[in-house]
Amino acid sequence: MASETLIEHRYPDALPFLRQHGPDALAVLHDLIAHAERRGDELVVQTSIRQIAARLTFLSKDTVHRRLRQLHRARVIRIPAPRPTSTFQRPTYVLDLTGTGISVTTTRRPST
Repeated sequence: MASETLIEHRYPDALPFLRQHGPDALAVLHDLIAHAERRGDELVVQTSIRQIAARLTFLSKDTVHRRLRQLHRARVIRIPAPRPTSTFQRPTYVLDLTGTGISVTTTRRPST
């Protein structure tokens, strides 16, 4: 079964987040959310900077890296220990959308 992710912005609650972090950070966050899976109460995604940049063709990998650091500083994403041991292992990010005005609903779609 495929799943469908609905990302909702609750206005005016989402405006301060957008004003503070800008559209590039929001695009990176949306990409993370779209590829995340629920593990208990957490949204978890395993991806790399290059993969995000490849999907968001309008952002360079350097910009994606800066926006990930920005989201990490804002505590919207965290990297659980242990960090990847291999250079080629994709990092895991845990998303915390508290205070962003963004909510996520994931539903399973029946296969066609």
